[in-house]
Amino acid sequence: MIDTLIIVIVISLQTFFGYIENKLLGAILPIAVIVADIYFLANGLLQLSFRDIAMPIIGLLALISLWEGGRQSKLSKQKREMQKMKAQDSKHHD
Repeated sequence: MIDTLIIVIVISLQTFFGYIENKLLGAILPIAVIVADIYFLANGLLQLSFRDIAMPIIGLLALISLWEGGRQSKLSKQKREMQKMKAQDSKHHD
């Protein structure tokens, strides 16, 4: 239950940080993942196996993708709003 809640919070935060287009906040979770992975590797909690190397990279790419997805969502929303405004302006000028 807690694991699921943490995952939902991470996905929500990272997407929100992308939506507000804040690169600094969007970098916090990926940097935390990198630091944690280095710590685990240095303390022998991870080995140099394919799984222990690939999974953090996949997680990092997922976080970056979530941030970018939030950013793209905002950009498409802005584009739709701009198209509505242009359509209303053209109605008023006709």
